[in-house]
Amino acid sequence: MGYAVEQKSQIHSELALLTPRLKVFATALTGSESMSVTLLKATRHHLAAKVRERGHVPLALWAFTQMHALWASRMKPPRGERPQPADPRLFCPRGQSADSQRVARLIAQLSPQQRATLHLVYGERYSYDEVAEVFNVPVQTVMTRLVRSHAMLAQNGERDAQNYLSEPKQGGNREGNYRQGQAA
Repeated sequence: MGYAVEQKSQIHSELALLTPRLKVFATALTGSESMSVTLLKATRHHLAAKVRERGHVPLALWAFTQMHALWASRMKPPRGERPQPADPRLFCPRGQSADSQRVARLIAQLSPQQRATLHLVYGERYSYDEVAEVFNVPVQTVMTRLVRSHAMLAQNGERDAQNYLSEPKQGGNREGNYRQGQAA
């Protein structure tokens, strides 16, 4: 009996250390502060109840897989229905540069699956195989999500850059100010 209690205590300690990472993943999936907290709480409760079913899978990978399954079964918008737009402030800490804020707005425009895939590949540094395991999809689906995410970010980023450059700035346009500085 002592071994089981000790093992459960160790799992709870490991889950506590994993919580900030799970919170970021929940945010990527939900795009909402309140929904990410709800998903995180549900996931922690679920993990504690299902810890014996984990097998030999690393705890973090198993936790991400369980969180995604809970999101898909309880929170994912029905097929064909567009998800609520994500809050860009969730993807950029306060006080960051205008460029960081622009990237956060672009990330917020991606689908939940695309945001979560980007997070697992670039934020968590998981392999495509591991990400495919989390989402229970073929590796090709992970690769497709990444390609589409990159394309959307590039396309929208280019559009934002064009809008930024075409907006008149105080004291004239950017090009005119640059030339005036050069001439002086």
